[in-house]
Amino acid sequence: MTGQINIQRTDDDGERAVKNSRLTGVVMFMLTVTWSQCGQAAVSLDRTRIILDGKDKSVSVTLSNDDRHAPNLAQSWVTDADGNKTSALLVLPPLQRIDAGQKSQVRITQVRSLTDHLPQDRETLFWFNVRGIPPKPDEANVLQLAMQSRLKLFYRPASIMKKDSSDRPERRLVAEREGEHLTLKNPTPYYITVVWLGTQSSQRLNGFRDAVMVPPFGSLPVKAGLPVKAVQLWVGYVDDYGGLQMNRYTCDTRRCVLKGGAPS
Repeated sequence: MTGQINIQRTDDDGERAVKNSRLTGVVMFMLTVTWSQCGQAAVSLDRTRIILDGKDKSVSVTLSNDDRHAPNLAQSWVTDADGNKTSALLVLPPLQRIDAGQKSQVRITQVRSLTDHLPQDRETLFWFNVRGIPPKPDEANVLQLAMQSRLKLFYRPASIMKKDSSDRPERRLVAEREGEHLTLKNPTPYYITVVWLGTQSSQRLNGFRDAVMVPPFGSLPVKAGLPVKAVQLWVGYVDDYGGLQMNRYTCDTRRCVLKGGAPS
């Protein structure tokens, strides 16, 4: 008897959440079946986030089969911010075989008749999904794990393209204070993913556990307490390349800003 479990992994720029999407069925399965071994798909990606510039027709992503003994199928697709299927971005090929230990590519292509109707003054968030499917085992009593990865995919209109790698509008992020409560305000047209808030670069604020994403021109209250007497705040955000950028903000009684970053 052979069973398969779908496990979703969100590569959230350093925050990886793994969950079992069929927990109840798995529990019952485990009570009735003894597995002699486990087969697991091993398709990985070459990055933790994807940016599609509006001036470009497409962007390529490299997939790797980390299983050095067997081929795997890789199924790829794009969903919108709510997880619904979208026709604005196409993935080619949507299904492919990757031989053991080999790499391949998928191309994410924009359908301009649809992307032209997206907001042109800010980024739009999508999700790029990849499911690794291992070969069907010859033996009985084998549990197969179909691993699904989900990466942030940002469509960035040509009108807001960054000039070069030194252009870091994320530094304009502001943390407004009300007592010990913080609200992150984003005056930029880009999504900003914050993975660290702390009074020190090695001491996280109480209550801040998970990465948060502040939408373009939006604000987000965070469940973290900054001591009233604190005069500095360390903010860590993720850049376009998936790297962590740490900055020391200066605080007064109203807000915390990065010197030379946020407007007065």
